[in-house]
Amino acid sequence: MLKLLENRTVLILLILLTSFVSYLTFRYLYGVSGDFPFTQEILLVFIGAVATVLITAVLLNQQTELELRKEGQVLLLDQKSAIYTALIEHVGEIVEKGRMEPAHLAELRVLNHKLAMIGSADVIRKFNDVLDRLDEAMQDKAIEGKEQSTIMRSVAVLTYHMRRDLLGRIEGENAQAVLQDILANNADLQEESAG
Repeated sequence: MLKLLENRTVLILLILLTSFVSYLTFRYLYGVSGDFPFTQEILLVFIGAVATVLITAVLLNQQTELELRKEGQVLLLDQKSAIYTALIEHVGEIVEKGRMEPAHLAELRVLNHKLAMIGSADVIRKFNDVLDRLDEAMQDKAIEGKEQSTIMRSVAVLTYHMRRDLLGRIEGENAQAVLQDILANNADLQEESAG
């Protein structure tokens, strides 16, 4: 029964049916009480009160549903932001140390699973590119200069896709120009660290 009431169409039909039956009942009672004007006024006040309660209930229900949906979106955005930030910091730490210890690998696996739960398809795909670069770099058990640059370039592209997932498409923004700016910033920082 509760499952049936959760269906909006059924709920709307029940409200309409109840309203129609109520209208017919009140019309009959109004006609019967024609000789007593005071009774008609009481009946009209009652009808107005019932209508007000019904309208208020529907509006409050809609507002509550919208608030819950909004709150859920805020919580999801917070979770995404936290996981994305942790992922970038963790990969940065691995690249900075120049090696991947077992604890780093374990943490990377956990972050990968968290990312799989909430990340967009583009973010997951670009994180796979970062993992491929890490895997290539770890063939000789150390991450060195050129490998660090390659990994951090992949992280820069990943960051762009994370940004798009968190902020969506920003009106008037040229997506390619933003990506190129992020890559240029990354290249500038690479040159400064090498120099």
